[in-house]
Amino acid sequence: MPDLFAVICNKGADTMIDDSSEARIMQNLPEWYRRAVNAPTFLVLPLQNKGVPFGMIYADKSIRGGMDLNDKQLAMLRTLRNQAVMAFRQSR
Repeated sequence: MPDLFAVICNKGADTMIDDSSEARIMQNLPEWYRRAVNAPTFLVLPLQNKGVPFGMIYADKSIRGGMDLNDKQLAMLRTLRNQAVMAFRQSR
């Protein structure tokens, strides 16, 4: 079964997890993540080219529910992601 990051990236779904200790979230996090990072709150913005994932922008906070982004901040992060995707497309 694919881990949570693979599912998010394959779907291309911008995702914020406010509490990664919830059982349904925790069971889908990869072991390496739980050992090395284990952030209680994180944001994933997938990078895709023609529907195929090739990376992600990841941000986290050490406080559960601590990532308080307003609409403008989230829009700027999505713009950053879109610019990164365009840069990768042009580099080929």
